[in-house]
Amino acid sequence: MTTQNNVIIWVVALMMIPLQRQEQLLVVGSYSSTAIECPEPHRTILQQYKDFHNKNKYSPNAQYLVEECWNNGCAGAGDRIRGALFTLRVAIQYKKIWLIDWTRPAPITNFLIHNEVDWRVTGFPDNFFKEPNTLTLDEFNATTFHGNGSEAAVVEKFMAAKKYVIIGAQHFEDRATRLNPVDPEHAIEIGACYFQFLFKLNDTIVKSGESHLRELYGPAPVDYVAWHWRHMDVDFPGEKPLLVSQLAGALDCGRTLAAEIKVDLVRRPMVLITDFHVFRQFVMRGEFQNIRTINITAQHIDRDSNKNVTMQSYQEVFVDLYVLSRARCMLTSWSGYSKLALWMGTAPLLKCHRDWVHCNITTVQNVKRIR
Repeated sequence: MTTQNNVIIWVVALMMIPLQRQEQLLVVGSYSSTAIECPEPHRTILQQYKDFHNKNKYSPNAQYLVEECWNNGCAGAGDRIRGALFTLRVAIQYKKIWLIDWTRPAPITNFLIHNEVDWRVTGFPDNFFKEPNTLTLDEFNATTFHGNGSEAAVVEKFMAAKKYVIIGAQHFEDRATRLNPVDPEHAIEIGACYFQFLFKLNDTIVKSGESHLRELYGPAPVDYVAWHWRHMDVDFPGEKPLLVSQLAGALDCGRTLAAEIKVDLVRRPMVLITDFHVFRQFVMRGEFQNIRTINITAQHIDRDSNKNVTMQSYQEVFVDLYVLSRARCMLTSWSGYSKLALWMGTAPLLKCHRDWVHCNITTVQNVKRIR
């Protein structure tokens, strides 16, 4: 059957679905068969905000909330994005136009591009967002966390502010009295909705990630297990100790997940993404039968002062994330990077991940996986 005929059949079938059901089928993500379906009320909240943002970005009366990284101290990739998603919750609540801009280590579009809303700081006068804020950070926090009424004047001040610029690293799912709540039982799923609402990966990163996956598993997409091991080598110098019992437990946990999805780790080894440089080199040399990795040396996107670090090296921070996010199941670390990989991932991945140290249901900085 031709592609054209397939398209015609699909369109006819969709026309037969009631309009209400068509709306329920709307999803966030690039791959329709595995895309994230946003639970209510967040699906409606995001759709309404998309309409608001697209209509008002350049309105003379628009107010702006800008997540920035223009200097040192912006935190790592996971922390940056979790802060971005939290400030999106603030922007939605207060009807602000949400924007994001990085210059460290490079413009954000070298890593992430916009998806449902255009968050780029383009089309504005020079230095428009570089003027000092009219609120302090404490006053900004009062617009989100406090709820006893004593901060009403500060809230009014924030609501009147033309713009507010922040380097935020707040956890996306944190309880904030004045914001729409995030159900802790579905926080990872909701976070994935918000991430995929805002972002897509730069094509260069996707192509590189796909190339690595073809080298690992061949040309056709397959189910595989990934393991993110945050060892902190990119944060602090010197080798840190390793408990062999924890390593054995991680391998057992990987085998358990692989068995659940009927993957033979001998024929299709688990892929390890880690900043534990020495161990990653061992895996590259083939020292472990059931583990493979890709030829990348982990970098910290904000802490590497080596002027010789290339753009490719920084982009590989996100290539590693891509490889994690395409997995069918994943072992996670107590790390915002693990959480970010899940947010980038598919619907099946959100239901198949475990903390690698304990192999239990509570994972990714104490946030539960969905069932």
